[in-house]
Amino acid sequence: MNTKTIAALAMIATATPAIAQSAKGPLVLKPSSAWHVDYADDRCRLGRQFGQGEELTYAFFDRYGPTEYFRLTLAGKPVKTFVEKGDASLRFGPTEAEQKIFYFSGNLGKLPALIFAGRMRVAPATASEFAAATKSDDDEPIDFAPISESRQKAIRYLTIGKPVRRTVTLETGSMRGPFVALDKCIDNLMTTWGIDTEKHKALTRKLKPRQSPSKWVVSSDYPLDMLASGQPAIVEFRLSVGSDGVPSACHIQSTTRPKEFDDAVCKSVMRRARFDPALDAGGEPLASYYRNTVRFLIP
Repeated sequence: MNTKTIAALAMIATATPAIAQSAKGPLVLKPSSAWHVDYADDRCRLGRQFGQGEELTYAFFDRYGPTEYFRLTLAGKPVKTFVEKGDASLRFGPTEAEQKIFYFSGNLGKLPALIFAGRMRVAPATASEFAAATKSDDDEPIDFAPISESRQKAIRYLTIGKPVRRTVTLETGSMRGPFVALDKCIDNLMTTWGIDTEKHKALTRKLKPRQSPSKWVVSSDYPLDMLASGQPAIVEFRLSVGSDGVPSACHIQSTTRPKEFDDAVCKSVMRRARFDPALDAGGEPLASYYRNTVRFLIP
């Protein structure tokens, strides 16, 4: 990942001791650190640790732009699985519904990790939202109605079921404060990108791809050495796009695998991606940015 920390960690909560539950039921882990926000060059990370000793587990919420969606990573022996990839069962309780999110098993340092490939929120799409997304001809993500502040405040825990052998519950407490801190980091992040955040809040048209982004990176772009070794990858990228709709630079915000994947993504999207430019409040073209995720998967 081509990022570095550019600001001190922001502490926004108080740690409480970790207590493990009986082995017969779900493993309930209390926080053993405060929430921290890591300001990096191309992403904002909200993190906290839960439990202690052999049960120590880390939760990281990564955001790459101004959205309530995040990419979740969980690391620690309690989330170890021998299933390489699939759908995991997650629930932000007690009020939100369970959701299925695709994951890879991997490692974070020496710890086993669940690396979630899909963007997610604290709640899954409703039946009507899912139907709207299914009917859409545009493969750009659909922005659903935001999760309310009251729903974020109501969250008390995150439960991980399948694929772990023993259900794990992380006692997160209310997520409203941590997400507010993450939003502030994102505002700062966009400023470092040279984005006029105030003008972007009043856009009359967002940056729009002229063709499906699924055509920017194709199967022949898979790095041959990585294909031969069976390596999957998740690459988060951002394009700086001029007022003419042409990308001027490609930035890798996060990557799970070797640099060959990063190079393949940037080479492909810089060559193929073109946009109808963003328009400001007066209808004038505006320099903007575009971000997305490329997943390299072998069936």
